[in-house]
Amino acid sequence: MKKVMIFDQGNPVCMQLLGKAKGLFGEDAEFIMVRVSRHHNVALEALEEAIRKEKPEMVLLGATALGEEVAPALGIRLNTGVAAHCVDIVVNDDGKIAFMVPAFGGKVIGEIFVPEADGERPAIATVKPGTFDDYEGECRLIDVDEQIEKGLMSPGEKKQGAFRMVGIEPRKHSAGDIAKAQLVFCGGFGIGSAGNWQKIEKLAEKLGGAAGCTRPVVDMGWGPDEDSMIGTSGRTVKPKVYVGFGISGAAHHICGIKDADIIISINNDKNAEVFAASDYKGVFDAEAVIDALLGE
Repeated sequence: MKKVMIFDQGNPVCMQLLGKAKGLFGEDAEFIMVRVSRHHNVALEALEEAIRKEKPEMVLLGATALGEEVAPALGIRLNTGVAAHCVDIVVNDDGKIAFMVPAFGGKVIGEIFVPEADGERPAIATVKPGTFDDYEGECRLIDVDEQIEKGLMSPGEKKQGAFRMVGIEPRKHSAGDIAKAQLVFCGGFGIGSAGNWQKIEKLAEKLGGAAGCTRPVVDMGWGPDEDSMIGTSGRTVKPKVYVGFGISGAAHHICGIKDADIIISINNDKNAEVFAASDYKGVFDAEAVIDALLGE
């Protein structure tokens, strides 16, 4: 691999991707960061232009809401393969680059290859924030945001069918960022109600942690959005301590917590699958334990 391009969308995942790429390909490769924190159309146009000019063999994007929109569109425009939601990138025994992607609900990890990836048809991959370790380093930067501010590049908002940014409203969270928290409390379908989700958020705030959930909690509309979801289709966490309440232990959720130092699980089913991945388990009613921790 001679040249790797990374999409910097204003999220720490870009530096995680840079660290992983440098660890794989060493200092002999060239690494380029394309910084554009604007919406889908601007990012897509800027990245396509940069790729066609620089001709990298690999393009890495964070699997955020923006990255997940841009990556497949780039794949179509460049007529190349896209490996989505990678949990690792490795060089196999044959010297080929393999993108490791969960399949069948996270029960297996498949190897995705982009054959004959080159400067004309680069391999493209998306990786969830928090999958790789944080990294501090430098590489060549193409700052599209700065070029737009200086009038050196058109944002592309007037193109037919393009979106136009009318405003930004930051999301508000009652507890900390689950990707950075050292203590994570997580609720599953077994917590049973929106009221118990609110108690988990209160517990996280009280103890200086963060609150996360599984997909059924989001689907039931108990309060959180997908930004709080942990698993292969959500976020990856690496806390010192993870405490799960009412979680069955589906493989796609376990993939998102496997790097936690200590996993504690509370479930009233003594045969729950989550116990197999836990360091400590408690066969109790989740609501009762939450209330006891809150002192209620």
